[in-house]
Amino acid sequence: MPAAQPDKSFADLAGTPLLGHVVQRLAPQAGQLVLNANGNPARFASFGMPVIADSIPDFAGPLAGILAGLQWSRAHAPSATNLVSVSTDVPFLPHDLVAKLQAALAGTRAPIAIARSRSGLHPVIGLWSIALAEDLAASLDAGTRKVQDWTARHDAIPVDFPDILIKGRAVDPFFNTNTPQDLTEARALLAAAPVIGIAGWKNSGKTTLAVRLIEDFTRRGLKVATIKRTHHDAVAAEAETTDTARHRRAGAANVILVSPHRWGPVHALSEESDPRLEDVLARLTGCDLVVVEGWKSAPIAKIEVRRAAQADHRPLAPGDPNIIAIASDHRSEHSHPPHFALDDTSAIADFVANRLGLGPRAT
Repeated sequence: MPAAQPDKSFADLAGTPLLGHVVQRLAPQAGQLVLNANGNPARFASFGMPVIADSIPDFAGPLAGILAGLQWSRAHAPSATNLVSVSTDVPFLPHDLVAKLQAALAGTRAPIAIARSRSGLHPVIGLWSIALAEDLAASLDAGTRKVQDWTARHDAIPVDFPDILIKGRAVDPFFNTNTPQDLTEARALLAAAPVIGIAGWKNSGKTTLAVRLIEDFTRRGLKVATIKRTHHDAVAAEAETTDTARHRRAGAANVILVSPHRWGPVHALSEESDPRLEDVLARLTGCDLVVVEGWKSAPIAKIEVRRAAQADHRPLAPGDPNIIAIASDHRSEHSHPPHFALDDTSAIADFVANRLGLGPRAT
């Protein structure tokens, strides 16, 4: 596990060092964790794992760290066949990282699998055959320093990983806290209120389900805010009528209505059109949950709503990995994602609470 700069490893993220987040996510996936770090190893004593320095001088980069790991594995874990490596500044590593990398290599002769996400290839995050130790040592001696220059020689397999959901928001699983700005963004993400979307075509019952969920979570003692998507531009008028008023009556503490050119009851957008959901979410503070209605393409966790009487029956779920469940008034032959009866509000609310880590509001 090649280390980032030591200072970065100890940066606080939600009360835990950055390295601690990586350890928590990777430990259940590996038999033994080892930290590659140069300098005084005692500074990492609290993490309770072996600390190994590069075996070649002059800080030769990530490949030197991978070589150190391969050599340590040969000496201390002789039955191991592969080494997984990650950087120490990726706090949202997927829980199935190792399993997916192993599956990609199964049945092939390739000795390396490299993680890839929407942000690109991540050469330091991969699975390596321990049999590559001599070849890597020779390449480093010959002057190779760039990871991809070496992996290209071994036909490394790229393995795609989708976004993961953090607090209901879609996040690149290899989000890298490489700068202070990145760390600030990660802290804001973990501190933000969880989000759940209610998506579906016209007349699918979105507002009815949203209102029932607002009522349910309000009864649980949670402070709920809502954002409703509309294609009408009369925001000020609609804010006090129709579906938006239903949100308020259900118990929503804050309601923001968003149209293509205006949001809220008074905020006009003269230059920017169709505001981004993340910008609207940033305006909401002091709530325990945000319910977003009608933003079908939003990169957030969503419940898809279906009714037999709706005019458009095109399903959203097959093309949207962020749909975590379907609520409908008719039976389905599919079991994934989970299906709920549209009127079973309590079960849907329990499912959402479990997925988002919600609990009753402290009093």
